[in-house]
Amino acid sequence: MTRISATAPLLAALITIVLWSFAFPASRALLAYFSVEQIVVLRYVIASVFFLLIFAMGRIPLPMVRDLPAIFALGFLGITVYQLLFVFGMGEVAGGAAAMIVAVNPVFSSLLARVFFSERLSSRAWIGIVLSALGVGVISFIKGTDGSTIGFLAMLLATSSIAVYFVFQKSFFDRYSPLSMTAYTCWAGTIPLLYFLPATIDVSLMAPMPPILWAVIMGVFSSGIGFVLWFYALSKLRAGIVTSFLFLQPVLVIAMSWVWLSEVPGITTLIGGAVVLVGVSFIVSEQMRKAKLTPN
Repeated sequence: MTRISATAPLLAALITIVLWSFAFPASRALLAYFSVEQIVVLRYVIASVFFLLIFAMGRIPLPMVRDLPAIFALGFLGITVYQLLFVFGMGEVAGGAAAMIVAVNPVFSSLLARVFFSERLSSRAWIGIVLSALGVGVISFIKGTDGSTIGFLAMLLATSSIAVYFVFQKSFFDRYSPLSMTAYTCWAGTIPLLYFLPATIDVSLMAPMPPILWAVIMGVFSSGIGFVLWFYALSKLRAGIVTSFLFLQPVLVIAMSWVWLSEVPGITTLIGGAVVLVGVSFIVSEQMRKAKLTPN
């Protein structure tokens, strides 16, 4: 892949990380007005409408019937389960600490590739996995001020579910565009959430305008445009290269949470987070060494 052709997917990954980082402090802020379920419903109904508008423009074809079970499974795991766990976790964990946990996504992705696709893990990758696990343990189980153990466990489960979503989504890129797959799984994941829609509408009608705007930004940009850009990057570059951008997310989340919510990460989070990022760097550097910016 040439330098010019690699620029667009790399830029797409960078923009995605910025959009996703916004969702961390925004979710915590929204919990003052909505329940966990209502935040997720609000975000993904908005995202679903966004994709329906694109579908109405003829930019998204209908999926093949044979792919519907897998699409619904991915949507349920990557949207319904992930988002409920994520927002619940954000109510229990400070933004910076939560971002450190989410940063271990490449660890889960590597383990999934090993189990399901028989990809060999080098000694460097195994060192990275062990270090990341130690870092997560420091953040989650050593008493600190940045969150509860149940909140950290929820974030870990959320990270593992989105890793499955990312890894198995790639197998459909030979038949569907990143835009189409994002729309399909968004719709599939939103359907189970509609149970909470009536109560969400009632609360939304009484809520002030700022939190509604935050939800719209998360729905259209973090969920809609963000996922499209992410899967575009994944369709052009190897997963290890794209997921390396997750290193930036803790920094951005800490900055946003400090400015918006006046949250400053505790020493436990900083130490554990540093160990996590070192561990993940071993995994990502090994993947990038193998990939050498070649297309999939």
